[in-house]
Amino acid sequence: MEHVAVSPPDSDRALRPAAFRVLGPLTLTSGADALVLPPSKVTSLLAALLLHPDEVVSVGALQQAIWGDERPGSAKAALQTCALRLRQLFSRYGITGSVIKTVPGGYRITATAETVDLMLFRDLILRSRDEPDPEAELALLEEALALWSDPMLANVPSEALHRDTVPRISEERVRVIERVCDLKIGLGRDRSVQVDLWTATRAYPANERFSTQLASVLYRTGRQADALAELRRIREHLASELGVAPGPVLRGLELTILRGEAPTPAGPVSPPAATPTRHPLTPGFVGRDALGGTIAERLRAGCPIVALSGPPGVGKTALARHVAQLVADDFPGGQVRVEVSSGEASPLEHVEQQLHAAFGRDVGARRLLVLDGVVDARQARELPALVAPGDALLLTSRQSLSGPVARLGGWLHRVEPLDPADSLRMLAATLGPEQVDADPQAATALAALCDHLPLALRIAATRILLRARMSLAQAVQWLGADPLGRLSLPGEPDMSIGFRFDETLSRTGEALTAAFVRLATAAPAPITVERAAQLLDVQASAARDLLDALVDHSLVEEAVDHYWIRGLLRRHAHAVADRSDPPPHPYRAKGSL
Repeated sequence: MEHVAVSPPDSDRALRPAAFRVLGPLTLTSGADALVLPPSKVTSLLAALLLHPDEVVSVGALQQAIWGDERPGSAKAALQTCALRLRQLFSRYGITGSVIKTVPGGYRITATAETVDLMLFRDLILRSRDEPDPEAELALLEEALALWSDPMLANVPSEALHRDTVPRISEERVRVIERVCDLKIGLGRDRSVQVDLWTATRAYPANERFSTQLASVLYRTGRQADALAELRRIREHLASELGVAPGPVLRGLELTILRGEAPTPAGPVSPPAATPTRHPLTPGFVGRDALGGTIAERLRAGCPIVALSGPPGVGKTALARHVAQLVADDFPGGQVRVEVSSGEASPLEHVEQQLHAAFGRDVGARRLLVLDGVVDARQARELPALVAPGDALLLTSRQSLSGPVARLGGWLHRVEPLDPADSLRMLAATLGPEQVDADPQAATALAALCDHLPLALRIAATRILLRARMSLAQAVQWLGADPLGRLSLPGEPDMSIGFRFDETLSRTGEALTAAFVRLATAAPAPITVERAAQLLDVQASAARDLLDALVDHSLVEEAVDHYWIRGLLRRHAHAVADRSDPPPHPYRAKGSL
C-alpha cells in the first residue's frame, strides 16, 4: 500500500504520515497539526469513503451520501467534480500518494489502521477477542474507546450517512462499552465501574443491559435505593419514549431487590458473545447487519417477544430467518418456524400443532418460535399462551402489532426498504458484480424503480437474467414501462409484487382500502391531515384515524408532520382504481365523493 503523508500548506517541514479521524468530527491530522474539515459536499464524499476504508464504494452510494434523494441532473459529473476537489484538498495539505482511487463502479480510499481511526478501533477489538487475559483484553478495549470523541461526524452534512451508517458504527461502540463493564465487574471492580455505567445509562437511556449492570452493581455495594431508582428511571423512559415494558431480566432483578434476596455475586469474566459474521448467514440476505445484531441481542437478553413489521416484500421473513441463525446457540431447546395463515380454520390451533410436532409436549431448555405472517393483533395476543416461561417469540407481520407488544412486554421494529448501496449489492449478487459495476447509474435507477424492496429487486434481477442480451440501461426502460406487471414471475403468485399488494389490501377492509386508493391516486405530494380530510371528504379527526390505520397496515409512511406513499404502492392503487367501477370510497358522510 502506498505511503500517505501530509504537511501544512507552504510548509518546508518534512512530510509526516497523515491520518483521518471519523470517530468524532471528521479531521485530517499530522502529528500535532489537525484540520477539522468544514461542512461541504467534499467533506461528505470523504466521510462516505472513510466509513468503508479500503473498500470500493459505488457511485450510487456516494451520490446518496452527498445529495440524498435530491441528486442533480448531472450527478455523475458532479461526483467527479467533488472527487477532483478532494484530491486538490489533499494536494494543498501535502498529502502524497494515490489516496483516492477511481475503480470500476466507484471509488476507493487507501487506508490502514495507522491512517484511519475506524480501522484501528476494529483492529483493537479483534485483537482483544484473542486475548485470554481479562486485564489485557480490558486494556485493548479501553484503548479502542479512547479513539472516540462525540459527536461523530458532526461536521459532515450528509443526512444519509447519519441515518444509515453512523448508527451502525455507534452500535459497535456500545457493544465495546458493554464488554468493558462486564470485564470490570468480573474483575471485582464494582465501585470503579459505577462511573462508566452512570455515563453509559445517560448516553444510552433505553439500553436495558447498561441499566441492569448498574442496578446490580449498586445493589451489591449496598445502595438498594439507588438501584431501584435506576430501574424506575428506565421503566419510565421505555414507557414514555417507546411505549414498551422492561424485559424479563430487568423485571427479575427488580423483584430480587424488592424481596431483599441476596445479590448475585460477580462471576468470572466470560468471553464475549460471538459476533455475527460480516457475510450473511442466510442465502440471499444482504445488508441490515446492525439491525440483525440488535434483534439478536434483544433475544439473547431475554426479550420475550420481538415483532418485525413492514410493507410487503420488504424482507421481514429473510431478516427473521437471519436472526434465528444468529441466536441458534442461545436457544438450546431448539427453534421452529411456522407460517401463520388467515386461511386456516383455526390459525392458533395450527400453530400449536406445529409447535408440538417440533418440540413435543415436554418443556425443557429455552426455545425460539418464529411465526411468519401474523395477520393481526388478535392473533398476536393469543400466541404467548403457546410457549413456556423463558421461551421467545419472533414475529413478522404487515401490521405493526404495537398494541400486543406494549401490553405483553417486548420490542418491535418497522423494517424499511434497503438503502441504495445494499440494493446494488443485492442486484450484484444475482446479476454479477461485473454487470452492475459496468453501469452503476442504470443499476441505481433500476433499484429506485423497485422502491429498494428486496423482493422486487430479486424478481427484477431474475427476469433480467432471462434476457441475456439486455443491458442494464435497456432493463431500466423495459421495467419502467410496466413496473407492476413485470415485477412478477409467471406461475409464482408469491413472487409477484402486485399479488402481495392485493393480499395486503384484502386484509385491510373496504373502508381502509377505499381511503388508500383515494389518497394514492391523488397528485403525488406530501399528505397532511388537512389534505387527507379534503381528499376523503371527512373531518380532520376521521382523516387522522384513517391515516394512522393505513400506517399500521404498512400502506402509508409517516413523518413528523406529513405522510407519504411509496411509488410502487401508488402504481398499484391506480390499478385497483381502474378495476373498480365506480371508484371505491370510504365514506358518504358529506355526500357522494
